[in-house]
Amino acid sequence: MKSDNKKVDNTINIENAKKQIKRLQQTISYDTRDYPVEYLVKNYNDHIFIRPDYQRNELIWDNYRQARFIESLLLGYPTPMLFLSDTSNGNLEIVDGLQRISTLANFFKNDLILEKLEKLYALDGFKFENLPEEERKRLAATSLRVIVLRRDTTLETRIDLFKRINTSSLKANDSEQRNGAERLNPLMQLIIDLAKDPVFNRLVGLTEAKIRRKEDIELVSRFFAYSYEYKNFKHEVRRFITKFIQDYGNSKQYTVGREKQFKDEFRDTFQYIQKNYPENVFHNGNRINQTPRVRFEAIAVGTNLALKKTNGKLKISKRKIEQLIADPAFKEYTTSDASNSRNKIAKRIEYVENYLLRNNEKN
Repeated sequence: MKSDNKKVDNTINIENAKKQIKRLQQTISYDTRDYPVEYLVKNYNDHIFIRPDYQRNELIWDNYRQARFIESLLLGYPTPMLFLSDTSNGNLEIVDGLQRISTLANFFKNDLILEKLEKLYALDGFKFENLPEEERKRLAATSLRVIVLRRDTTLETRIDLFKRINTSSLKANDSEQRNGAERLNPLMQLIIDLAKDPVFNRLVGLTEAKIRRKEDIELVSRFFAYSYEYKNFKHEVRRFITKFIQDYGNSKQYTVGREKQFKDEFRDTFQYIQKNYPENVFHNGNRINQTPRVRFEAIAVGTNLALKKTNGKLKISKRKIEQLIADPAFKEYTTSDASNSRNKIAKRIEYVENYLLRNNEKN
């Protein structure tokens, strides 16, 4: 009897689901069009393409993002579709794509100066007027794919579409972006390989969720970037690490000898830590499976540098390491708010390095 009731309840739920879908499902009418860039810019400047109240302000993007978008168009790369919506007065609301359209308008007015371009670096410092004439014409004639919602699309639906477009995807983090963009770089390939090292993985003890987001690759990238270039860090960790991988992974400089050097020092460092340091040395107090980046950088990079200076003959007791991680100064230097300052990065790395050298039992 219970089995029959379950079948009835399940049927009722399915019917309710069908009714709700039918009641709320919107029949959205739209056209797919290709608008030249010049046409988009003109209609935006003439206030025919308008920003609705639910949209963000124009030019939220910083100069780097704007220049990167222009570079993509100049390279002929495909870009995501724009969403506009027809209105009763003939204007078109910009449902999604305001930053791209306003960037184009900004560039065509010569208010945007291209800089820090990744591929077309010969154009650094260029405004629109500085482009060769044929490139100005080509850019103006470039068509972007646009979905135009019909004017009977309700405001509620337009707002809901805006929210879904802008919140449905999980933004790729720095490590995920680098993992994709630098995939052909031999140093990046080595970093990906070393992130699978069993000793390293046991020590950092990352959760599956963290590994899915490439946190293991991020830690290995930071290990090398700070071990070699921390004194040259200026600001913005993401660009610093990416530039390190690009420079050191350059095909002309990346030799078999250099790859072996990287492999050896990575494995030597983490094998040394496993053998000589307390268990869970990278973890923050009693927060199991939590390896703060600043703590990892201080211990891993500081140890690597100390091993280099002693030619691998560093000798330290676990008791000394326990004293190190209990030290108030160490705790101060490895808190999360100490991450992006050159002075603080140097302090935490050098504090560990100097502590190890002072307490080296070979002295």
